[in-house]
Amino acid sequence: MSMQLLVSALVSVAMVAPASPAAKPAAGAEGSAAASTSAAPADDAKLKRAEELFLNGRQLFKEGSYEAAILAFQESYELSKLPEILYNIGNSYEKLGDFANARKYLDQYRAFAPEKERELLGRRIQNLDQRLREQEDKARAEREKQAQEKQPEPGPVAPPPVTEPEPKPEPKKDRVFGPAAGVLTGVAAVGLGLGIGFGVSAQGQRNKALDHCSAVDGQTFCDVEAQPFLDAQKSRAIGADVSFAIAGAAAIAVIAIVAVKASRKKSENTARLTPWGGPRGAGLALGFRF
Repeated sequence: MSMQLLVSALVSVAMVAPASPAAKPAAGAEGSAAASTSAAPADDAKLKRAEELFLNGRQLFKEGSYEAAILAFQESYELSKLPEILYNIGNSYEKLGDFANARKYLDQYRAFAPEKERELLGRRIQNLDQRLREQEDKARAEREKQAQEKQPEPGPVAPPPVTEPEPKPEPKKDRVFGPAAGVLTGVAAVGLGLGIGFGVSAQGQRNKALDHCSAVDGQTFCDVEAQPFLDAQKSRAIGADVSFAIAGAAAIAVIAIVAVKASRKKSENTARLTPWGGPRGAGLALGFRF
């Protein structure tokens, strides 16, 4: 419908004055006439305000401010109750993509529209229904897509663990010089070192004692101050003897262990004669062990 016609309708309604008869009204109707005359300025003000709001809504619609235009059109409709404004509200909602409200207001206007406009309005409403279904389908698909994106993606499948074969234990080497021989060798070395140390210390104490001694007619005489050094020499000499004895015993034990193992190994690596017999004859088999 034409905007200009709607504005003209608003202006025309605002300028209509209440009819007043030429004859003087009866006494009983005087109060009612007075009330109608006082209500007319208030109605004119409402229609004037409705016109202003409608013109403001039309300008906002041209500027693309469809939400503000809807507010102005709705307030104008509340003041004027002109059904043509419902058409403008529906157009504004359609521009916003709110097809549900656009259909609602256009359907309301169709109830007041002239007969020549109803067929066109019906086709527009059908088109809005189709666009509304497409809009809902698109929104549903978008929600499903977002729900799928929120689900954690399955991680890469880890390959089955590779079980490596357990390493076979290395065959124990038959060593002649075993752990026991090693320990005893260490004891012998420590004993030898201690014996040498005690021996050197004992010799040093003896030299200190001789400083307090003198030889007379082939005999040695020592004073009292030499006694501590002589005692120290004696104790260190005993320590040296014990250390040498331990070292000697450990060395003998090492030699004995090595000799026994060597003899066993030698006896194992010998040739053997084994008799054999069968249906076809008999004889001796010569075998070696290493």
